[in-house]
Amino acid sequence: MPSSHAVADSPFKIGHTPLTRYEVILNGQRHELLVKEERCNEFGSVKDRVAWYVLSKTMEKIGPVTSVVDASSGNYGNALACICQRMGIAATIVSSASISAYNATQIKASGARLVIAEPKPGESSNAARMRVAGEISRAESPVFLDQYSNPLNPAAHQYWTAPEVFADGPFDAVFVTSSSGGTSRGFSDYLQARQDKTPLFLVEPESSCAFMDSPSASTEKLKIPAYGSQRRSSFAGMKPDPNMIRMDEASALAAFTLLHEHKLSQVGLSGVGVMLGAMDWLSKQDKPSRAVCICADGDERYLDEMESRYIPSVAPAAYEAAKARLAPVIGGMRRMMCAKAYAQ
Repeated sequence: MPSSHAVADSPFKIGHTPLTRYEVILNGQRHELLVKEERCNEFGSVKDRVAWYVLSKTMEKIGPVTSVVDASSGNYGNALACICQRMGIAATIVSSASISAYNATQIKASGARLVIAEPKPGESSNAARMRVAGEISRAESPVFLDQYSNPLNPAAHQYWTAPEVFADGPFDAVFVTSSSGGTSRGFSDYLQARQDKTPLFLVEPESSCAFMDSPSASTEKLKIPAYGSQRRSSFAGMKPDPNMIRMDEASALAAFTLLHEHKLSQVGLSGVGVMLGAMDWLSKQDKPSRAVCICADGDERYLDEMESRYIPSVAPAAYEAAKARLAPVIGGMRRMMCAKAYAQ
């Protein structure tokens, strides 16, 4: 690892998250599904890595900082706010009205200022967050970390998350979703730099266009935080185009419910979508295969709003049909020993 990209020593428990193994039987083949449980980072998500990497590398470059501002749909803002609280740095997080109650509460509890950006006519919520964060930076002079455009975002995954995952390889395929796009681009850059032919799959709902246009040109509003994006990622442009699996949100919600009923998993909603994408791919393989999923966060961020917000956001018939279709598959899953224990 080049020293310029080396992960700065972190005073927090970030990284070395568990890789949990499942046995799943699909179309008569017995496969291994591995789940990278980023919920086990100290502040609860894969964005802990990005927040620490971006902040620490920025301070390496410009020296100590006293205040920062950045835009976030939720998890990154939560992680950055918690890290800044521990380091005595004032933080302003600009988010949208769609931020989860969990993340909003955590950000405020850390002492950070939470600003909700209101989109202008024709402006996406993501663009509004970025605009307001920039305005605050110009008016108040905090350091604008700019995670949505900062190359340190994908670098955190290229030089930290991906090497940690592939230390437990090889795999037949790796699966991620996109929000800022940093995870997807970081894994792509890691594989290309190593000339590793492991296929990388992005799993997103139909109306996401973070890296590729929606096949149906759907503009339906996304329902699950950080599961796809309706803004083209600043980190798009991967060559060749990424492999894409479209997995609907009703299926992700139904699978989340079933995984809880069977006490199989504590990953969050976007991670469940990624797991479904991997299972869809595995179902088409003609020999036993090993697929790894990067699951961004944990169920605690969604449980309190499942019945009031998330499940009612999809058509009841679609949710029930997905639950009936997925019940035998998830009911047949078997959790194995963790491939790697979390380093306390």
